[in-house]
Amino acid sequence: MNATLSLESILQMLQPLSADNKRWLGEKLIEESREEEEEHLTPYTMEEINAWIDESEADFAAGRYISNEEMNRRMERC
Repeated sequence: MNATLSLESILQMLQPLSADNKRWLGEKLIEESREEEEEHLTPYTMEEINAWIDESEADFAAGRYISNEEMNRRMERC
């Protein structure tokens, strides 16, 4: 059985927990999220970063960029 719950409904389900249990759960969730973030962090070298900047500057100079208006439209669709 698959069920979809909103975060709001999950929060409502947790309301009966004691303050200690809520604190324990909160700390566990924070710990897990930090571990997930660390797994996704990839260090880049200065050479890679400089190459991206150079490429971006070349694209901009050649007219290959997205206007503010277009970026705002794309952001509104998300």
